[in-house]
Amino acid sequence: MSARSFARDLGVLTCVAAAACSTGHKPEADPARVAALMKTVDKNTPGPGDVPDCTPEQMIGGATLTQVTVLKLAEVPATPGFEREDWLNPPELDSPAARELIDPNIDETTKRRAAYELLSAPFILVYRIDLVDAPMAVGIKDLRRGVIGMRAIRYDPKGKCECVKVLTFQQSLDKSDWAIVKSNLTVMDPKVAKALRDDLHDVLLKNVAAFGRPKNR
Repeated sequence: MSARSFARDLGVLTCVAAAACSTGHKPEADPARVAALMKTVDKNTPGPGDVPDCTPEQMIGGATLTQVTVLKLAEVPATPGFEREDWLNPPELDSPAARELIDPNIDETTKRRAAYELLSAPFILVYRIDLVDAPMAVGIKDLRRGVIGMRAIRYDPKGKCECVKVLTFQQSLDKSDWAIVKSNLTVMDPKVAKALRDDLHDVLLKNVAAFGRPKNR
């Protein structure tokens, strides 16, 4: 065989291999394994002082989920309360694979691929709301600035808690002052309460975005 014909044949084989790879079967996993893992994650919620603080580096590179999504994946009903409402558990905090698994309109193959992605993550970071002290935002006429307490909890791939980052943040001062001025009725105006919830949603996302930044930056 000449060098030219060998090179031609090698090129053909390379193209065939590349085509096979591009149409190859993507890895999948049983979503039931994700449900079992999330049950373990929920069960292993740490108490105060149970685990060390997370460093900024420990919160970058894993799969992220809100506590509400953990419960949905685990098929465990959420305890009623403001801590589990959507405005404090926004989908922006969930990894795409997690959103696909809880979407009833997603096909089974996509869900199996999403399950594999979640199960292959180096760690899981769960955003858990522990405290909602924001009376005006929830429709109670108590004219004071709202406060939210949350934790980012890191779990290893088997659901064991490794570390925690605690955060407390307040309603934006200008939005809180605006709401107090607007609240001249005997009850909270639903539109004002909604504006405060939207503000807390935005403040939450800004604080989460800063989780991975070292304090000296």
